[in-house]
Amino acid sequence: MIRIRNLIKTFGSQLIFCDFNCEFADGGKYLIAGESGIGKTTLLRMIVGLERPDQGRIESDEDMTFAMVFQEDRLIDDMSAIENVLLVNPHCSVSLIRQELAKLLPEDQLDKPVNELSGGMKRRTSLVRAMLNDGRIIILDEPFAGLDEENRRKALKYIDEKQQGRIILLCSHEDDELQDYIRIDL
Repeated sequence: MIRIRNLIKTFGSQLIFCDFNCEFADGGKYLIAGESGIGKTTLLRMIVGLERPDQGRIESDEDMTFAMVFQEDRLIDDMSAIENVLLVNPHCSVSLIRQELAKLLPEDQLDKPVNELSGGMKRRTSLVRAMLNDGRIIILDEPFAGLDEENRRKALKYIDEKQQGRIILLCSHEDDELQDYIRIDL
């Protein structure tokens, strides 16, 4: 469980959150929704500790551990998709990583440096990297950016398969396939 209490956040004179309160239950799937610039990414960054609220608290029953897909791909260009996933998931075998990546990427792309992959393939690599991580809370900031409809459906199915009772916090402008997510409008 994550509890957000009386959260206030400003950037200069712009008020982003004023006395914001919210709870995310273990095993829940949440869609953080709202127009561009409303504060979705800022909220996620505060939850993981990359931004500090001006006031208020973000707390959990236990230590919060995270896995995250950022809006921008944070992959090492000269490393393969397999190596990028292994880098943050050393507990996984190369054969397991290859098997998981093959669910979302063509097998002939897995050993290429990610700088040779399309934007959508990089996105799916980032998704596999996060979902294989042991984090209790999975943060997905625009995980479907650059994906066509078929690959978006595959990615969503993959997220569902790998949730395993963890909290999923997902920001997306494409919510037509996310009916089973609890919607939090900002």
